[in-house]
Amino acid sequence: MAVSELLRLMPPEDPAAEARVYGSPAKSTQRKECLRVERVPTIERLVHLREQEELEEQETAAREMADAAAEGDDAADDVSAVHSYKKSQYWSKEIEDKLGLGGADPYGLLELDKRWRASADEIRKAYRRLVLTMHPDKKAGLESSSPKKLEKPPRDDTEQGEEDGEEEEEEDEEFKLLSIAWELLGNAETRRQYDSIDNFNDYLPVSFRPKNEPDHFYKIFAAPFARQAKFSQHTPVPALGDASTPMEQVHKFYKFWMSFSSWRDFGLLCEHDLKEAEDREERRWMQRQNKNYAARVKKDEMQRISAFVQLAYDHDPRVKADKEERLAAKQRVKEEKERAVRMAREAEEAARREKENAEAAAKAAESAAQQASAEEKAASKKEKERLRSALKKVRKELKSLGEGSGAWAARAADLEVISAVLPIDELTALVTALSSGVSDETTAALDAAKAKAMA
Repeated sequence: MAVSELLRLMPPEDPAAEARVYGSPAKSTQRKECLRVERVPTIERLVHLREQEELEEQETAAREMADAAAEGDDAADDVSAVHSYKKSQYWSKEIEDKLGLGGADPYGLLELDKRWRASADEIRKAYRRLVLTMHPDKKAGLESSSPKKLEKPPRDDTEQGEEDGEEEEEEDEEFKLLSIAWELLGNAETRRQYDSIDNFNDYLPVSFRPKNEPDHFYKIFAAPFARQAKFSQHTPVPALGDASTPMEQVHKFYKFWMSFSSWRDFGLLCEHDLKEAEDREERRWMQRQNKNYAARVKKDEMQRISAFVQLAYDHDPRVKADKEERLAAKQRVKEEKERAVRMAREAEEAARREKENAEAAAKAAESAAQQASAEEKAASKKEKERLRSALKKVRKELKSLGEGSGAWAARAADLEVISAVLPIDELTALVTALSSGVSDETTAALDAAKAKAMA
């Protein structure tokens, strides 16, 4: 590279600045130190570093909560009253320049220790009280009416004039800052925008590593919840509580935070200054751009709070215990239902078996009855057949007594009639009687039988 080109690239010299030495573009001949990189997978190393950061964040949060408790702040009585001297993550040098306070605290200028909790009436009274003492015209009147100051050694008129001028400039600057503070805090909208990014600890845990300490969860999450309660549009804000808090209040706590409504306004982060608009159309465009940007920032902030609330809900030991208890109760109900269904099924099965057994017994009884009836019919039929055969036989025997030249041949017709009418037992008795031969008794028996048969 040519020397003229190097001279052209060098910045212009300042006579009041110290001499600087510019390095040569030539290749350096100095030895370079090489660091030996530990052979650890990238993912594992990042996870390890992240775990260390999370542990440090949790320890920091625990220390902050302990410091707040040790200071005896109003947070001991009201969780929504949390103040921190830590700058908000949204605070920047650009915001400080935009406010025009030169880094001064507007609440400090108005001598308001209550800060964002101060009412609009308290701010107005504080400003009026300070104006009466800090306005240049009021100060001049007070100084003229006050007793003469102690005489100082005589000084040069020029030196005295310079000191008076510096004092006047300091007084004017002090009153100017007071006026800016009043314009900022006296307006509800600009005050809300300032309170949204005022000294505030924005830290919210993004992960949680449980420990065996019983109060570890509450040490990590209580302080962030108490700080964020500052921005709640609805009051009172429920506290996180502890292990002894009733489950009903725990559910109300998470219901409140899962639908958390914030009054936080990020209008001071917007890029466009409406005072610089050249016309109404440009002003309206700036307003839309600022509104959209502030809405995006607030949306991101609300998502961050929602993720924090969900993280607390997922790791809350009370919620876990309640879920386990509910799950156990549901399991017990399920087992009870299954047992009832099983018992009903068993009872139904027993009833079915009993019914089947009863039906089988009925069928068996019916079959036995049918069989008995059939056997009875068969026996009856057989008996009838026997009686018929016996009747036929006795009739034949009776008729045979009147055939041929037997003793009763003369009465063969009577025997025919008697055999056709009288029952077997009478016919048997008659056959027995007539077989003994003809006699008065047998003849009388035959006549009686004929008379009975003819009756």
